[in-house]
Amino acid sequence: MGTKMADLDSPPKLSGVQLPSEGVGGGRCSEISAELIRSLTELQELEAVYERLCGEEKVVERELDALLEQQNTIESKMVTLHRMGTASIRPFRELMTSWT
Repeated sequence: MGTKMADLDSPPKLSGVQLPSEGVGGGRCSEISAELIRSLTELQELEAVYERLCGEEKVVERELDALLEQQNTIESKMVTLHRMGTASIRPFRELMTSWT
């Protein structure tokens, strides 16, 4: 069953769904399905879907940039925590090996 013109006007189709707000993220996919795109036949509908997808892409790019900016900080903290964990168990490891 293909999508009819009237279906595009009803939620959650094309005009009934707002662009995701900045920071939505969380692995959320586009609400525009491949089936909907394949069913479009009017140039105006295709252009509207294209604009929506471009808007969603910009949001995803901003979220990715924010994550990439944090990557070095997170990796440094992980290394520090690993070192702290290793240092804190060293005395116990030495004690255990001396008993054997």
